[in-house]
Amino acid sequence: MPAITCRTLRRTPIALALIAISAGAAAQTAPAQGETTLPTVTVRSKYEREDLPVRAPGNKAASGARLGILGATSIMEAPVHVNAYTRELAEDWSALTLQDVLENDSAVVFTTNKNHLLQNFNLRGLDMTAMDIATNGLYGIAPANSVPVEMFERIEVLRGPNVLLSGMPPLSSVAGTVNMVTKRALAQPIADLTVTYGSKSYFQAHADVGKRFGEEKRLGIRFNGVYGSGDMGAKDEEQSRRVGALALDYVGDRARFSLDLYNSVNKIDNGSPGMFNFLGNAAIPGVGRLLAPPEGDTNMFRGTHGEYENSGALARAEFDFTQDWQGYFAVGGSEAEGQGLLFGTRAFVTGADGTTRGAIYNVHTKSERRTAEAGMIGKFDTGAVRHRLQVSANILKHKEGTVNTACNYCYTTNMYDPVVPNFPSAPVWKDYTTQNEYRSLAVADTMGFADEKVLLTVGGRHQTVKMPLSNYSESRFSPMIAAVVRPWGDDLSLFGNYTEGLEPGQIVGVGYTNTGEALPPKQTKQMELGVKVQTGALTHTVSAFEIKRPSFISNNGAPLPTLVDDGEQRLRGLEWSMYGQVAQTVSLLGGITHIKSEQRNTGKDTFGTPEWRVRIGMDWQTPVQGLKVGGRVIHTGSQWSDSGNRLRMPSWNRLDLNASYATQLGATPVRFNASVENVSDKKYWIGTFGDGFVMPGAPRTFKLSATVSF
Repeated sequence: MPAITCRTLRRTPIALALIAISAGAAAQTAPAQGETTLPTVTVRSKYEREDLPVRAPGNKAASGARLGILGATSIMEAPVHVNAYTRELAEDWSALTLQDVLENDSAVVFTTNKNHLLQNFNLRGLDMTAMDIATNGLYGIAPANSVPVEMFERIEVLRGPNVLLSGMPPLSSVAGTVNMVTKRALAQPIADLTVTYGSKSYFQAHADVGKRFGEEKRLGIRFNGVYGSGDMGAKDEEQSRRVGALALDYVGDRARFSLDLYNSVNKIDNGSPGMFNFLGNAAIPGVGRLLAPPEGDTNMFRGTHGEYENSGALARAEFDFTQDWQGYFAVGGSEAEGQGLLFGTRAFVTGADGTTRGAIYNVHTKSERRTAEAGMIGKFDTGAVRHRLQVSANILKHKEGTVNTACNYCYTTNMYDPVVPNFPSAPVWKDYTTQNEYRSLAVADTMGFADEKVLLTVGGRHQTVKMPLSNYSESRFSPMIAAVVRPWGDDLSLFGNYTEGLEPGQIVGVGYTNTGEALPPKQTKQMELGVKVQTGALTHTVSAFEIKRPSFISNNGAPLPTLVDDGEQRLRGLEWSMYGQVAQTVSLLGGITHIKSEQRNTGKDTFGTPEWRVRIGMDWQTPVQGLKVGGRVIHTGSQWSDSGNRLRMPSWNRLDLNASYATQLGATPVRFNASVENVSDKKYWIGTFGDGFVMPGAPRTFKLSATVSF
């Protein structure tokens, strides 16, 4: 697929007035009257994939993203709010997992502790798990618990429900799409070794090697290998990471082939941080108010251990039938197995002194996913209208089974001074208890009018949802209509969309008048309007949206209630994101998100959804050759901890800093990176996990890394 090139960037009075933050810096770089403005020259790094949209100024984000069935699209021409983060951003923060990168996005808040064995998060006010992440546009490939970033080139974040673009993910999140783009062998050979040291005593080595072979460099091989071990997470907790990823690709005259393989293993030993409930339940009354948070690395579960192993594969083939028509086929899958302390790190706080009733689970879980997709892409004209048409057929099968040996709030401890619990014996895994099968047919046509100043996208996906264990089989059609209008040139785009997300329905259980009825899949609906502006070398996206997500509720009828599709979560929000440079030596990345989420049938605000999230990062290339310093400011507004809106968590702020220095030792390039998160080492409640449970933020954490390029 050809690369998306950057257009010449021009300043407009409308853009400068719209985004005040960039006005001063942009004015400083404006050419004086009478000076000649040189055309933009796109320079690619030898460490950048040629088939991806080029990096934007500042190198933290890309100028385009892959939008599933809509293909690779520039940010300014995308009819949705999307950002694409680069490998360079991950390196600036010595990132180990997806969480380290997504902390730069204001639409994202995490719902599991930092360095937890499972990494779940909330995107645009809706929940998502690691299993719902896409890889090269396909669901069912990514690891099930935590995503390592070392094998990926880009991380693309599309906000809001969009089942048309990529289909339904394994666990049916409707929050949006997070797509991981794997690395490929580049035009120039690469052989990098990165060593990293983290707070306490965590050490890691990462080898990244790749080369293209043959006279025409058609065959490419890229390998990433990671091994790390040491103290990380809670106090005295040990963690280890192993990652192996192999990427093969072949570029022919009219065909392209690729194969990605990976295996990753995460282990924890001797503990984990906790999640605390202050309200309790009928059996265990809580203290009833939010207490001061414990130290961020308080170890609630000493003496425990856990391990999660993932493996996956994805093969893809593309064929050019003509210059304008292409066919493709992809097939892949993944498997995961976890044992030990994987989840259930929860406790009820019962006393004002921090007295706590702890729960602990020894878990054994297995899951398996298989996926395939085939389609055709064509470009043609009908009169003055230019079309990009894509049709695809997709299938995803997912099955999962989990057993555990539970200690349900069976021991007394203290969240400020925890005791060592007795870890339950390991359970015996039996069989898969969940099976889902998603089949779909999709079509999308993007039409260009008026010399492509107006882009109109119309499409839909017919999705069939099957759950064989409950004899459930239902179908729904999910349409999408979206438009981009550029009335005053390439630097200003107006966009809007209507999209849908889809979640499985269910067979109504006993105790209802409609027992045995198959309730149809739930359709989440989004409407969004926005504007995209380029001011100098800075790109902004501002959008307003409304999302309505249905839920099944009881109508409380007599003598028996009826389970109906009559509940609704409504989210209304305003988002601003930006990336690029405000001066030749100063780059920005970040945004502000405001969301109001309400459960319409109860009138209560949705728990775990802060109204305000701010992420603003800045880097400065100092006068010292190769030295860059930067940081980011994070603000998360207050939020309810529970669905009853009884306990409210306060807002919090955090300052993180980083620096990098690139030099040469003899003829060998070397780059040093350093980062500190939570510079002030403050104690705070960072967010929620589930209804009523809150999590302490991590303490001050630093990482040092050095990369040698041979």
